[in-house]
Amino acid sequence: MNRVLSALAPHSSKRISEYAQRHPGTVDLTVGLPAFGPPRSFDERLAMLSSAPHVNARPEDQYAHSRGAIELRAAIAHVYKSEQGVDLDPDTQILVTNGAAGALWIAVLTLTEPGDEVLLADPGYMIYPPMIELLGRRVVRIPTSPADGFRLHLSDLRSRLTQRSRVVLVNSPGNPTGRVSSEDELADLCAFAVEHGLYVVHDEVLDRFAYGIEHRSVVALDHQGVGIAVNGLSKRFGMSGWRIGWLASSSAVIAEAAKAHTFFMLAVSHAVQLAAAAALSDPKADGEVSVYAAEIRRRGEVFLADLARIPGLGKTTVPDGGFYAFVDVGEFARLRGIRVAESTSAAVAEYLLHECGVAVVPGSVFGRAGEGFVRMSFAGSAEQLDRAVKRLAG
Repeated sequence: MNRVLSALAPHSSKRISEYAQRHPGTVDLTVGLPAFGPPRSFDERLAMLSSAPHVNARPEDQYAHSRGAIELRAAIAHVYKSEQGVDLDPDTQILVTNGAAGALWIAVLTLTEPGDEVLLADPGYMIYPPMIELLGRRVVRIPTSPADGFRLHLSDLRSRLTQRSRVVLVNSPGNPTGRVSSEDELADLCAFAVEHGLYVVHDEVLDRFAYGIEHRSVVALDHQGVGIAVNGLSKRFGMSGWRIGWLASSSAVIAEAAKAHTFFMLAVSHAVQLAAAAALSDPKADGEVSVYAAEIRRRGEVFLADLARIPGLGKTTVPDGGFYAFVDVGEFARLRGIRVAESTSAAVAEYLLHECGVAVVPGSVFGRAGEGFVRMSFAGSAEQLDRAVKRLAG
């Protein structure tokens, strides 16, 4: 058995989420899933494909191109042109993967060798460290602080560089902090990467949920071939179950990533890719996403304002993007007399689950710098959020 895998214990957020599923009365704020589904154009194209007569073997019944159906790659390239102003060659600069998680896996595998180091912000998305370690790479966490909005500073990166440093993994809009890196920050990070022989992998899966600060993709700011964008449709179209993701980068990087993808997964569902292409090419669907994003932002503002009126829950960093509130719960634990054995985050999460019927994610699962916080998703319905606030206040 794989010793690295055996040593990985399921994180507490998974247990809390499963508890919420087993107890329907629980208000579940653990999962960041928008309360909307795929656009009609996706469903219509999928229905059309599945109802076509079986006279001969249909193309969509066969393996798709290992780099992805060209229709989808062309649609992705159009998205980057219209949203980021960058020209990407769909033939050579885009690779379709099994969700954004699959894209991350392929990116790290492609850009590093066993023993190499991947640098990432702490707190950061919980699946990054185990994914990196399972590939035999080393995780180097860079602590960030709520005092400056959890910004990743180049000076902190520089102080932790070694001869085995290969990749900086940045998540913007960020999960769990909601931080959106500015254009200048990303451009400076690309220049830093060029200077030190690194690559920048940018997880931008929450790109359509940026508030106030404009989302910029690393591939639009990188002129030296060091930037790799990871994205997908799970958040954009609320369709995490369909597993459509992609990598966008230089032709040289994608050529190598395509090899890894071919040997690991062969290809992604052909029919789903064609339906995804229809959705990405649909102007109406794009407009609906903008409406949904604005509504989620409004719900978040109301939710944060409501939390601020609850004693002990007012210290929350206002997110620049995404749909998570990262809440400092140290004072809340003290006011409610919550007994803390090792982790304030874990103790408060257990209290909220069993005493209030509200499921949240302990901030400690995102790294040491997340200790003392919990993550609450405001991607659900307004009614769900209202129930959560009433229970938290009571």
